[in-house]
Amino acid sequence: MKENRYLIKTDWNQAPMLTGYWALSLLVLTAGSLMPFNTGGTLLFIDPVIHIALYATLSFVPMVLLDNRKAAFLVSSAIMPLGYLLESLHMMVSGNSFNALYALFNNLGVLSGMAIGFIMRLKHHYKERTAKENDANVSQTERTQ
Repeated sequence: MKENRYLIKTDWNQAPMLTGYWALSLLVLTAGSLMPFNTGGTLLFIDPVIHIALYATLSFVPMVLLDNRKAAFLVSSAIMPLGYLLESLHMMVSGNSFNALYALFNNLGVLSGMAIGFIMRLKHHYKERTAKENDANVSQTERTQ
């Protein structure tokens, strides 16, 4: 069993809190997809930002929380087809045509969340590696003195 259950240890990054953010993002996204509304005027400019932010959150959290890299990548990648499914559901409920631009924003959000999660994983990996090397160097210098 691994010593570190969660990948990143900081004050803001506790697993229950991030899991809650992930579940809240999924709930908001599903509820928004099932609402029959037409975007117009002011919502037109904020809607792409919301799509990108929600999908980035949905793909970032598994990248950070899951220890297995392959599982983290697969779960984060599985958000892309979910975006197409929710856009199709929105099309059926609202009666609008399929908007490829929003599907693009969904995928941009997923890719940005995965990229940020990957960078965080690399940062954590090299931080641990550097700490182990420093501990090894300190123990070697203590032995020689």
